[in-house]
Amino acid sequence: MGEILKTKTGDRGPGTGGGDSRVLVAGGTVWAPDGPRRADVLVADGRVAQVGDLSGWQGVAEVVDATGLHVLPGFIDVHVHVADRIGRFELADDFASGSEVAVRNGITSLFAFATQRPGESLAETAVRYRLRAEGHCHCDVGFHLTPTATPWDWEAIERLVAAGWRTFKLYTTYRGAGLFSGWHEIEQAMWVIAGLGGRLLLHCEDDDVLATVDAAGVDISRPFSHTSLRPGSAEVEAVRCAVELAERTLCPLHVVHVSTAAAAELIAGARGRAPVTCETCPQYVLLTEEKLRGRWGYRYLCSPPLRGEASRAGGEAVLVSGAIDLLATDHCAFRRDDKDDWSGDFRAVPSGLPGLGALVPLAYEVLVRRHALPLGELALRLSANPARLVGLYPRKGAIAAGSDADIVVLDPGGPSRPLVSTLADAHDPWNEWKTTLRVRHVLLAGRRVVRDGLLLEADRPAGRLLAGPC
Repeated sequence: MGEILKTKTGDRGPGTGGGDSRVLVAGGTVWAPDGPRRADVLVADGRVAQVGDLSGWQGVAEVVDATGLHVLPGFIDVHVHVADRIGRFELADDFASGSEVAVRNGITSLFAFATQRPGESLAETAVRYRLRAEGHCHCDVGFHLTPTATPWDWEAIERLVAAGWRTFKLYTTYRGAGLFSGWHEIEQAMWVIAGLGGRLLLHCEDDDVLATVDAAGVDISRPFSHTSLRPGSAEVEAVRCAVELAERTLCPLHVVHVSTAAAAELIAGARGRAPVTCETCPQYVLLTEEKLRGRWGYRYLCSPPLRGEASRAGGEAVLVSGAIDLLATDHCAFRRDDKDDWSGDFRAVPSGLPGLGALVPLAYEVLVRRHALPLGELALRLSANPARLVGLYPRKGAIAAGSDADIVVLDPGGPSRPLVSTLADAHDPWNEWKTTLRVRHVLLAGRRVVRDGLLLEADRPAGRLLAGPC
C-alpha cells in the first residue's frame, strides 16, 4: 500500500494533509503521467496512496463516484494578481474571492505576485503577503517575488528560496511605476538566481522600443490606440534579448503572457540552447484587438494589448503545436467603477482583465473542442507543466503515489453554462462565453471541497501557503 500510508500528520509539509480518513475516487478515467486508464485513486492523509483497480478496497471513509467521468490532477494558474494595489487602484479580488472562483473551476493552486515596497525589506514583503493570504484561501497559494530595491539583498533571497520562494518576476518596462529593470541588471540577477536553483519570470516589452512610439500622434480618446503604444515588436525584441541572456547564464527563464506568435517561435527555437519556457493567456488566443473598438473598448485594455486576427490565429497554432508550455490567466480584475471612470483618456484606465474562473473551460475550448487534442492536454498545460515551472512536480501536477491529493473530476458533457471568471464587481470579458465542461468534484489535499461546481464549507478555507516565512 506504499509508504504514504505510514506518514504521520506531523511530517506533512506545507499545503498537504487532509486528515487520516481515506477517500476512494472510483471508476473514472484517470489521466496519470503515463497516460489515461480506467482506474481508482486511493487517497490517504492528504496524498495519493495508490492508483489502480481498487474495487474491492475496504475501510474508506468516503467514495467519490467518478464513473463515466475524467479524473485529472488539480489545475494550477501560475499568473494571478489578487489582494494587491496596482498604481492607484486596489484590485477587485482578494484571496478569498479569487481562490473561490478558482477552486470551483478546478484550480487547486494559484500563484500570486509579491512586490517589494519602497523602504521594505524582502523578509517584510514576504510576511505582508503571507498575512494577506493566510486563513483566507480556498485553494493552495504560492508567490512570485519581485525585488525592487537595488542592490538586491541576496542573503535574504537565499533564505527565501530555501523557504519555498523559488520564482522571481522582473519587468523590462514600467519605469514610472518603479518596476523597470535594465538588461545589465537582469543579467546579474540571472547569474545568481541560476546558482540558487531559482527561476526568473520576465515581462517582455522592450522599453527602448516602446520609447520610439510617437505618443503625440495617438488619439487618447480611442482605446484601440493602446495597440500603437505597445506594439508587438517590443515583445519580440525583449524576448530576443532575454533568450540570449538565458543561453549565456543558463538561468531558467519563463516568459509570461506571450502575445505574439513570433515571440513564441523565438522561444521554441531556443529550447535546445537555453532553459526557457513560456505561457500565453486565453485572451491572446481567443480575443482580438477589435474588442478595443467601440463604446466598451476600454474594458478590454490589458498589457500587452490584444493583437490582430493574424497574430491571434498564429498564437493559437503555436499553442496547439506544443511550443507554448502552458496557459495562465494574468488575472487582474479591477472594480467596475474604476474601469469606467476614465474621462475619455484611455491611459487613465487600469490595465488588466479577469480570467481565473474561465481558464479551465477556455483551455478545453481551444485544445480539446477546437483541435481535438486529448483531455490529457489539460493535465499537461494546466497541471504538470505549471508544477514543473514552480518546482513542485510531481508533488503537484500529477496523479501518482505520493503526490498531493489535489484531484479534479470533470464531465465534458454537462449542460451548457455561462463562464464566470471573477466573483468581484468587475467587468467580465468572458461573460458571453459558454461551456459544457462541468466540474463535478474537487479534492484539495484529499478533502472534497467542491461538488457540482459549488464550494463546500465556504466558512472553512482549506487552502495552504506553499511558501514559508523567511
